Amino acid sequence: MKRVLKTKIKLPNDRLRYPLTKSISLIGLMGSGKTTVGVRLARKLGLSFVDSDAEIEIAADHTISEIFEKYGEEDFRRGERDVISRLISDQPNVLGTGGGAFMNGETRKRLIDKTITVWLKTDIDHLVERTSRRNTRPLLRDGNPEEILRNLAKIRYPIYGQAAITIETGTEPHEKVVNDIIRKLNQYLAPPKDPEKNKEKNKAAN
Repeated sequence: MKRVLKTKIKLPNDRLRYPLTKSISLIGLMGSGKTTVGVRLARKLGLSFVDSDAEIEIAADHTISEIFEKYGEEDFRRGERDVISRLISDQPNVLGTGGGAFMNGETRKRLIDKTITVWLKTDIDHLVERTSRRNTRPLLRDGNPEEILRNLAKIRYPIYGQAAITIETGTEPHEKVVNDIIRKLNQYLAPPKDPEKNKEKNKAAN
């Protein structure tokens, strides 16, 4: 099984205005672009990219579909939790997570505490179109994919909303999504303004 791109590109991290001390974790439903966007984001920031699903497959020597079929979703989620815990590194990177990873309370807490969580919020119609290209999604095999995705969104979107950053995605190019993430990262990383200094500036202005 082939590991998704995990190369560290040594480029100056000059697209962020503030130091990055935590990894960036991408969350969202299947088809939201976490891997594609994650690879581009990591390349632009000079970071490593790692995909939790790919690492699970390597650790288990099975595809995600095979793990679901042989052991069930509960066992998969336990393995996912352990793998993500291992992938959260002191050295900042970009981590793409599976669609259900953030739903596990322990995994969610670890991601929120140890990384900057970014939710790629995608319109369901676009998710249906994207996921229809490959029949490799275990959760979409037993029923109508659109109905399943809409039900998942009802359950998961309120939880995904706990992410530090939300990025609305749709038909725009991946490069725009990456730039939107970097813009919001700069807002997130910006030091808080000193209210006392602002008062002094206002007095001087008056």
